[in-house]
Amino acid sequence: MILRCRLCHAAIAAFSPADLSLPMTGAMFGPLEPGFPPPFDPEASFDAARCPFCRHHPQGYDPAGRATLETGTGPWPVGGTVRRVAKAHSKKEGK
Repeated sequence: MILRCRLCHAAIAAFSPADLSLPMTGAMFGPLEPGFPPPFDPEASFDAARCPFCRHHPQGYDPAGRATLETGTGPWPVGGTVRRVAKAHSKKEGK
């Protein structure tokens, strides 16, 4: 999936929903294309992540927005249900 910045709407990272777990880290998000550096510091927590275009946090600053990631296919839930939702989404796509 493609992570989009909730504030400037830029496509900023690729991620696999099945690989997400809490607490999220920069290492869970890769470059949009092979050969480019990762968009976030792999050693840092996701709270330290900043959009490379607008320099704001990809989830924005509204506390209600912390429950989802903005993706190219719409909001993706994060938290305790990430793995269950990712598996259901994969089954629906036939993966």
